[in-house]
Amino acid sequence: MDKIVFICTGNTCRSPMAEGLFKALNGEQKTGLEAISAGIFTNNGMSASENAVIAAKELGADISNHKSQMLNGDIVNDAKYLVCMTGAHYDQILLKFPNVSDKLFTLSPTDIDDPFGGNIDEYRSCAMQIKSAVESIIERLSKK
Repeated sequence: MDKIVFICTGNTCRSPMAEGLFKALNGEQKTGLEAISAGIFTNNGMSASENAVIAAKELGADISNHKSQMLNGDIVNDAKYLVCMTGAHYDQILLKFPNVSDKLFTLSPTDIDDPFGGNIDEYRSCAMQIKSAVESIIERLSKK
C-alpha cells in the first residue's frame, strides 16, 4: 500500500494528530493510502504529548499508542506523499532530499503552528485546523 507521511518537528503533536485523524476519518480506505507520521528533529520512540492525545481523542482519533520516528531516506523513498505542517518543514525536507518536490506538500496553505508546551485549548485549536485540512486531503485523494 502506498504511504502518506505526515511530518512535523518532533512527531509528538501535530503529525501524530494528522495521522490519527486521517485514519479516524477513514482516509486509508477512501484513498488507498496508509497513513504514518515522522519528525524532522526527534528521537525515535517518544509518546505523543498528553494534550495531543486528549485533543485527538475528542475528535475521534486514538493516538495513545503513538511512538515518534525520525524522518529518514527510507521513509521518504517509500512515501507517495510527504505532507508537512509548515513551509519551514517543506524547505528543510527539500534541502535534505532535493528530489522529492513532486510528492512534497504542506497540509494547509497556512502553517499549522506547533502547540508543544501549550495548554489544552491550544492543542484543541491545532487539532481542529489539522482535522479540516485532513478532510480536504481525503476528499482530493479519494478513489473515484
